[in-house]
Amino acid sequence: MKILIIGAGIIGNSIAWRMARAGADVTIVERGRAGQEASWAAAGMIAPQAEAEGPGPFLRFCVEAKNAFETILPELIAQSGIDPEYDKGSGVLYVALNEADRAELAARAAWQREAGLQVEEIGGERARQITPALSPKVIHALYMPDENRVENRQLTQAFLIAALKAGARLIEDSRVDAIETRGGRFSGLRLQGGELIEADAAVNAAGSWASVIRGTEADHVRLHPVRGQIVCFQARPNLVGPSIFSLRGYAVPRRDGRVLAGSTREMARWSKDVTLEGMESIVRAAKDMLPALATMRFREAWAGLRPATADFLPVLGPSPSIPGLYYATGHFRSGILLAAITGRVLEAMITGGKPCTDVTPFSAARFMPSAK
Repeated sequence: MKILIIGAGIIGNSIAWRMARAGADVTIVERGRAGQEASWAAAGMIAPQAEAEGPGPFLRFCVEAKNAFETILPELIAQSGIDPEYDKGSGVLYVALNEADRAELAARAAWQREAGLQVEEIGGERARQITPALSPKVIHALYMPDENRVENRQLTQAFLIAALKAGARLIEDSRVDAIETRGGRFSGLRLQGGELIEADAAVNAAGSWASVIRGTEADHVRLHPVRGQIVCFQARPNLVGPSIFSLRGYAVPRRDGRVLAGSTREMARWSKDVTLEGMESIVRAAKDMLPALATMRFREAWAGLRPATADFLPVLGPSPSIPGLYYATGHFRSGILLAAITGRVLEAMITGGKPCTDVTPFSAARFMPSAK
């Protein structure tokens, strides 16, 4: 089977690895440079409890995604030769700075416990025992010891290198203009320069650009970019601990001493500009949680475009109108967490197997007029 993957972000690379190791002839077509969009700009959380905003199918999927990631990680490291610095056991402290925050976190803890997840409600003093640098303003926190993080840029590269070593090919700086069909079935990709690449199947993993590609209008799948800015500080190496979240931002430490503070959620169309307003909101939220950040050296700032659907849920599975075309996009802020399970699900769908979990809530068919 010859298959084309549109997009060399972490989602496309994960699918490419799964398909190549299953024996498919895989080519990844990337509009720019591999892994340089949302995958590069992320904070790298493998944290279903922090990612999901309520109970339901998406929470279940996120929990399964974490398990899928941990299952494939040793093989991924062995095949790629890249250690993505998975800090298992690092945990998350989700802090409250006032009574309104406390009420919101209490509600969050309730539905997480109902879902069987481990979450502990603790007071400010106990939270500061876990992370002494926490602000004295912290009056309450949720401690989630099973939430973890990874170096997302290295993880994205690991999936790509493993895919290439398994036989996949990468074409960069090649923008897909349209989906081509023959007899009503997918037949190839038309590049912007006019070149046609033919194949048996394709996966649209183009992130925020997924619905810009012509030829899929009948599916009614619409993506829009949501800009997220991150401000990076430099602390001492190996000064690690839990990732710190609040309802207004987060601070994620890295082994090399970087601290990633984020993030904004902005409708800025295709702009990846870092703005003073965005940085101010991030730094204010980070300092409220961790006052010591005020004395840390500023290192850099960046922005990325998260791919979002109208309901902020991913799109996974076959095109409703074009046999042979599949979607793996719309992961919004959870692409790092969902990469491994997305690769597994798409491999099963494309090869005729049964997916490891029910992804019906994320089907592209939900956008069809007949489904509304």
